[in-house]
Amino acid sequence: MTVCYIVGAFLVAVVVLYGLLELHYFLRTFLSVLLARFCKKKVHILQETVVKGICLTSDIDTFLYHMNNARFMRELDFARADFYERTGLFRTIKAKGGSIAICATTIRYRRFLKLFSRYFITSKLLYWDNKSFYLQYKFITKGGLINAFVIQEVKMINCTCESILESISQRIKQTVKKPEPPEFLVKWIEGNSNLQDDKSASITTITTM
Repeated sequence: MTVCYIVGAFLVAVVVLYGLLELHYFLRTFLSVLLARFCKKKVHILQETVVKGICLTSDIDTFLYHMNNARFMRELDFARADFYERTGLFRTIKAKGGSIAICATTIRYRRFLKLFSRYFITSKLLYWDNKSFYLQYKFITKGGLINAFVIQEVKMINCTCESILESISQRIKQTVKKPEPPEFLVKWIEGNSNLQDDKSASITTITTM
């Protein structure tokens, strides 16, 4: 009888946790970090990392046919955790007393990710300035088809990118040379800068009865 109470209490606790927290998300994040830290090979900061995924029933949209657009963005969290851990980027930022914030993301959807289709997410550091890293992600399915293309700006807080790269260079005993930004990224950065500096946006007050 005691065992039944214990099992029942455990099940209730799981249900409550799922109700209060998106437990599956936190478990996957923890697993991503764990695998990257102990089971996967460490890579150079400029190398591309790859994680695998599959479109499950919990990922599909109301048409019950393909991955919901919002799920693409969520999957990036796991790919980014893998990249941070395998390159040592996040650990270096924390050692410097800094933190990070995602301040801009643009995604280009090119093809559906159908139910139960397997895919890869590649993550690559394209460029950095003094305040932000610029990452590129690709969702790729069988045959090398790119289903989605993403650019993301990761802003540093309480530290600079140059100081982070200097620490990484000392750790790997190799100078990390800043790559030239591709033309599309230069235009993307410029466009985001113009949007941030735009003073024409007005605040609209909505009155409800």
